[in-house]
Amino acid sequence: MNRQEYAAHNRAKYIDWAGAVADSPLTIVERLEFAVVSAHTPMRAAVAGWRAARMCIHMEDVAEALYQAGVVAPYNKAAYIDRLREEQPVPTWPYRSYRREVKLPGLGFCKLSFGCCLVDPLGSDVVCLDTHILQVLWERRPTAAEVRRVYTNLFQYETFERVLVREAEEVGLPYFPYQWAVWDWKRAKYDHLPVSNHSFLWANPSDIQLPLFSSLD
Repeated sequence: MNRQEYAAHNRAKYIDWAGAVADSPLTIVERLEFAVVSAHTPMRAAVAGWRAARMCIHMEDVAEALYQAGVVAPYNKAAYIDRLREEQPVPTWPYRSYRREVKLPGLGFCKLSFGCCLVDPLGSDVVCLDTHILQVLWERRPTAAEVRRVYTNLFQYETFERVLVREAEEVGLPYFPYQWAVWDWKRAKYDHLPVSNHSFLWANPSDIQLPLFSSLD
C-alpha cells in the first residue's frame, strides 16, 4: 500500500483527528508553542516538555521544564515562547501568504507551516515538510545540508510542498490530514512506529468525541 492508498483508506480517521485538533480549547499561542518545542526534538520529549512548559509563567521556569523533558535547545525555545506569549500572534489565511510575509519567534518555514496547520487543521493551505516528509519525497534520507537548503529557501520549500498538495488533492483530503497520514505511513513502514492521534492536542480526549468530522467534504 503506497502513501496515497493509505491516506485514502484512512481518510475518515485523519479528518476526525484533525477536526478534534481544530475543535480543541487550546489557544492559538499554545498551538504555536508546540510547533516551537517540537523542532529537532523526538515526539515523546516534545509532548512532555510542551505540557510542562504550559504550566510555567516565567521564562526561566519554561526553560527548566523543557530541559528536564529532554527538549533540544530548551533555553532558546523558552525565549521564543516568552516572545510568542507577549506578542500573541494570530496566523491568518491564506497561510501561504502569511508565511511569506511574517516571521514568528523560533518558527522557520517548516515549523511556521506546522503552527498554521495546528491553528487551522482542516483549512490550512500549507504543510509541514519535516524530515520524515522530506525522506518520503526524496525516497531516501536527506543530508543535513539538503534539509537546511529547503528550510532556508522558500522557493525550494514551496516546490516540494506542491508535490504533497497535489497528492492531497488527488486523494480528496485537506492538506494537513493528508500530510499527517503520510507522516504516519512513513513512520510505520520504515521506522516501525505506531500511528498517533495526537490526542495531547485536545482536552480530555475520549472515544465519545469521535467521529465528529468525517462527514465533511
